[in-house]
Parts: sequence; structure tokens; C-alpha cells
Amino acid sequence: MTFNHAVFRYSASVLIAVAKTTLTLVLLGCDATPMKQVASPVDASLSTNDNELQTYIRELYDRAVREPESATHRGRLGMVYDANGFKDAAIETYHQTYLLDTNDLRWPYLKSLALGRQGRLQEAIQAMNVAIELDSTYVASHLAMGFWLMDLGEFEAACEAFDEADLNNVDAKNRTAIESGRAQCSLERGDLDTAIRSLDSIVDDELPRYVELLQAKVARAQGIAILADQEVFADTAIDQPSWSDPIAGSVVEYTRGLSGETMLAQKLIDGGRAIDALPLISSLLNRYPAESYLVELHSSALIALGRIDEAIEVLTSGLEEFPRNHLIHFNLGLLREMQEQFEDALRHYKKTIELRNEFIPAYDAQTELLLRIGETDFARDVLEESLEYRQPDWNIHYRLGVIHGGHGDWEKSVASFARVIELSPQNSAAYANMALSLAELRRIREAKDAIARASAISPGNPKVKRAVQTLIATGVLSAE
Repeated sequence: MTFNHAVFRYSASVLIAVAKTTLTLVLLGCDATPMKQVASPVDASLSTNDNELQTYIRELYDRAVREPESATHRGRLGMVYDANGFKDAAIETYHQTYLLDTNDLRWPYLKSLALGRQGRLQEAIQAMNVAIELDSTYVASHLAMGFWLMDLGEFEAACEAFDEADLNNVDAKNRTAIESGRAQCSLERGDLDTAIRSLDSIVDDELPRYVELLQAKVARAQGIAILADQEVFADTAIDQPSWSDPIAGSVVEYTRGLSGETMLAQKLIDGGRAIDALPLISSLLNRYPAESYLVELHSSALIALGRIDEAIEVLTSGLEEFPRNHLIHFNLGLLREMQEQFEDALRHYKKTIELRNEFIPAYDAQTELLLRIGETDFARDVLEESLEYRQPDWNIHYRLGVIHGGHGDWEKSVASFARVIELSPQNSAAYANMALSLAELRRIREAKDAIARASAISPGNPKVKRAVQTLIATGVLSAE
């Protein structure tokens, strides 16, 4: 379906008018006497085997049934569905609640967020337009809208959404989200000056990772040479930032049961509130001692707090009860590597792969550690072993190409870079490295073709420039 910018941002009043007209037609009988029809509440209580959660859902559901015209009871039912992962039931219940109270911002807003989490962005934007029409001062509405529009490639409309957010009073966290969003959509539009100004205006003692990613992308767009790790940043997809959102935050209190409380604990850890997650995790461990993933959750909260020794103790104790849990082994490997106990770390990574041979993070962690300690032969073997279980990924073949070249295995190096180009046809660095490997094999014509292609794609790329200089120095290219 073709997306029209006007539909996204400027036709909210039309959407509401249509919705209200449709509702009026439904509510009026043939004799024009008001006849209010209220949909039955959604019952998702049987969708879970968690007795605690099932009881809680049934309690709120029964209230909604007893008072079918109460938007409060219907809305609470929607929030318990939302908080505990019943996405479709939440969306339908929020819609029903909005029909009961068309003046409350929360219901179209929460419906739009639930739709957005499902990737149903067109519907999410339509629902958010209704929310914005009800209250245009709620900053989080414009922020969500802006990032959704960027996901759809509507960069001009996205920038307008961030500008709308900026018309309101914003706190420091929302200021960072606004400026980073504005920088990203401006960069996508080719407006480098605005992107730079937005990033420069962000004041934060510890910059969020997505801001660092944007800075790397802007540096690349400026043609500024950046560090190797920043080059990886510049090729990385940028995650959506977080911002203050009291309405969405109010849903949390409706979390119940093992799955819901586990989700809540993880959200607290991810949101920088690991200290608040610990009592909840302790309660879960007491109530559900057979759930091995709670051990991992406990350790992740301790790691977030910098309490590494305690995290190791928790995981080591967990292995005694769950010796075949691959994630416990993997997390122990990461922590042992952090402590530079490399032999122990490698042992845990290998055990992780033995227990779950398709678990890609273990291959990556083992490879990185082997390269770190100079064991490039073993690193290459681990990467090649992982190819059987990976989705096609040009980054892995690029790394293999570099490793093969470092070992003088030029045929395999060429083959690896060819695979990179197959997966990423505009990858100038792959063409440049392939040219160097071809030159080592004295396949001069092919080397010249490869470096010509690299220069055509990205003449300013530092890797391409270095490859050209090397080929000139070795006589493959002329200095002219």
C-alpha cells in the first residue's frame, strides 16, 4: 500500500470525524433513538497456564462484564493484557475502551504502541494521530510517531514530528531523544548541517550508544577518517532511543505471574533500574525454583550493578542445579573473559556450543577471544564451523577474508570477499580487499577491475585509498 505523508500527520481530525460519524450511525436505531451497543470484553484468561495470572485476568474480566459501559474497567483489562504479553487481546480491548470514552488520550495511545510493537506501523500511526488530536502536548506521542515514520522511509514527515515534540516542555531524556531523532532523519534527508547541530546540542555525561552510532555516521558523511571500532558503528543499524513515557509506564503495575514479572524485571534492568529488579527476582526465585532462566536474570541484574564476583557466584551455583544450561555456561564465559581468565572463558564457550551448537553468540565470543590472544588459526576454524548454523551475514565472510589473507591463503581470501559482494553488492571495502588478494595471486586484470569497482562505489573510503596506494607501490597500478 502506498503511504501518503498527509495521511500520517495532517489528517487526524478527518480520521476522528469519520470515526465519530461511524460510531453515531451504529448507535442510532432506525427511529433515530440512541441505542448504545457495547462489545463484549475480550477473555484471554485461558491463554496462560500461570494460575496467578489467570486468576488476575479473570478478576478484571469479570469486572468489565459486570459494568460493560465502564471505560475504567475495560481499560484496566487492556493494560493487564498488554503488560503480560497478550498483544492482540490488548489491541482489541484498547479499541473497545476508546469507543467507551473517546476523550481519554490513553486508549488510542496505548493501542498505537501495541500495534507498533507488532510492526503494524500504518495502523499504529493512525491510532497515534487520534491520540495527538486529543492532546498534542504529550511529547512521547510525537517521538513514537517520528521513529515509526523513519522506519517507513518518511524522513521529512519524521523530522516534522520531532519538531512538533520540540514545541512542548521537555526533560533532559526527551531532549536527547528529540535531537537524536532529528539528527537521524536530517542525515537521511542529506541535511548534514542540521544533523550536526542536533548532535552537538545533546548534553549528556555518558552518551547513549545510538548517539555514538549517529556521530560515526555523520563523521563518515563528512568524509572524516574514523577509528576502526567507529567504522563498525557506522555500518550498524541504529536502535530506537528511549524517552520518558508515564502513560506507557503505568501499564507495568498490571504485571502478574512468572512471565509477566520476568518481563518486568528485564525491563527494569534494561532501563537502568537493576537495583529495583533484585527484590522482584528474589521473589521469583523463591516461588519458581525450577526455572533456570531466573538464574541468568539474577546474574544480569548483578552485572548491571557492577557486582561481577556475586554474578559469577550466582551462575556457578546455578550450574550445580542446571549443569546443561547453555546460557549459564555462556554468561560465565563472558565474565571469566572480563576477568582475563581466558582459558576458563574458552572452556565455557566450548561447552556452550557443545550443548547448543546453533547458538551463534558463543561462536562470536570464542572467535573474538581467540583473535585477542593471537590464536588466529583456531579463530578461523570456529568462524568456518559457525557458517553451518548462521543466516547469511557478509560481516562474517569479510572477517574470514581478512584472516585468510593474513595467513597468505589468497584463494580462500578471494572466495570470502566474493561472498561478501554477493551479499552486499555495494561493499567497496570488500572489492578493495579482493583486489589486494587477486594481486597476490598475480591475477592482475581482475585486481584492476576490482579496485576500479571499489573506487567507483566509494572513492573517499579510507580502505579503498589505502588499497590503491598499495597496488601502486607493488606496480599493479600506475601512479597516474
